[in-house]
Amino acid sequence: MYKRKCDFTGDMIISTYKADSPYKVYHQDIWHSDKWDSKQYAKDIDWSRPFLEQFNELMFVIPHPSLASAYSTMTRSEYCSAASNCKDCYLCFRVSGAEDSGYLNTVVDIKQSFDCSFSNHSELSYGSTNVNKCYQAFFSQDCADCRTIWFSRDLVGCSDCFGCINLRNKSYCVFNEQYTKEEYQKKFKEFQFSTPEELENMQNQVEVFFLTQPRRYFHGIKNVNVSGEYISNSKNVSNSYLFSNGEDLKYCQFLKSGPSATSYDWSFFGDKAELMYDCCWCGWDSRNVKFSGWCYVNQDIEYYFGCHNSSNLFGCAGVRKGEYCILNKQYSKEEYFATVEKIRKQMNEIPYKDKLDRVYKYGEMLPAELSPWAYNEATVYEWFPVTKEQAVVEGFNWSDEDKREYIDTTMQIPENIKDVKNDILKAIIKCTDCGKNYQIIPAEFTFLQRFNFPIPRQCPLCRDRARIKSLNSMVIHKRNCAKCGKGIETSYAPDRPEIVYCESCYNNEVA
Repeated sequence: MYKRKCDFTGDMIISTYKADSPYKVYHQDIWHSDKWDSKQYAKDIDWSRPFLEQFNELMFVIPHPSLASAYSTMTRSEYCSAASNCKDCYLCFRVSGAEDSGYLNTVVDIKQSFDCSFSNHSELSYGSTNVNKCYQAFFSQDCADCRTIWFSRDLVGCSDCFGCINLRNKSYCVFNEQYTKEEYQKKFKEFQFSTPEELENMQNQVEVFFLTQPRRYFHGIKNVNVSGEYISNSKNVSNSYLFSNGEDLKYCQFLKSGPSATSYDWSFFGDKAELMYDCCWCGWDSRNVKFSGWCYVNQDIEYYFGCHNSSNLFGCAGVRKGEYCILNKQYSKEEYFATVEKIRKQMNEIPYKDKLDRVYKYGEMLPAELSPWAYNEATVYEWFPVTKEQAVVEGFNWSDEDKREYIDTTMQIPENIKDVKNDILKAIIKCTDCGKNYQIIPAEFTFLQRFNFPIPRQCPLCRDRARIKSLNSMVIHKRNCAKCGKGIETSYAPDRPEIVYCESCYNNEVA
């Protein structure tokens, strides 16, 4: 996120667009207001030129919102983007409902939690990834319907477990060993993680233990005819990744908790949508959307960006509550459908060519070079990091980092959270990984004190990327079940050290 001026008021604002971005940017309250009209930027179609070239010109003159959130649903959450229904949240992204939380990434309905990613319907959790319907999940991953679990993985229906993996409906377990309630409480007091060193040692200890236990070839529960990874409560899903409540989907990713249906080649964000094709960052009560980015509450639209509560749009940008528009120009219903058919034909006859001379005809996703953000500013960089040189060779845009000096940490931070005082809230901290500066916010400090966790030495972005790295990749590999030798397709690469079982062997031993 960047500081820049609002092109409408001249005030300084927080934005996902850099100060030197060529796009016009309005503060959210202006962009979502009636102080401007998207149709004043309407363009007539030039039939002698590629249509997507004209769409790109529209993108450069239309105002863009400083942050891509459902502004009217946000309360005291000024530093959140790609979000809706947030209250008292800080640095949360791709969120559908959160409260009193910070540093969340791609979540639904999260309360009083910090540093959690790809999780749903959970509360009072910290440092966890892919947890669903959990209460007090700490440094845990791939868990569902659990309560008060610590440093655990792949638990379902468990409570009061520490350093456990592959358990179902268990309580009072430590490293998979069963204890009585009294024994568990006594054992729990032996563990220390209130300093950075203690926390790192504990995480290393549990990872060593996890490597001795089998892993199921696939992460997910309650599925029928599903392939991919991290999918649950879904049916007829092929080669997809990280969502729940999907049906009849192929090549889809990050659709949160759905429901999502009957779609193909769709990334982000789900939330009650169907018939989506070649889309990114679209959903929330949407239907029949193609070749588009960032939309919600739309139907029957193609080739657009940042349009909401609309239907029957083609090649539009920034339109709200619109219908029968092309390049933001209003048409009658009859004119609209006749002109759209003509455009589709023209897009095949005079296709768009990018800077690498690649051809884009009708029926393909918007070219990457038309994105308002560079490769290293977008989500793709989190999952497929490349160098600037690699990105440029592939035709992606790249944004060089601002040249600025980051200061050293302004105070001596006590190792133990019990020794940290309120002056930490005034400190500027330098990340031990990337060297950038960050601060601790009051709600975060209170949370850390409550659960005896140390002040983090890495910035929120580095912490989030570490959680992403802990997930299995989207790439599917062929390897053999470590128990029966059966061939399986799994996201665990053959050279990884985990013990991977097929479904049958895993269920026989674990479930």
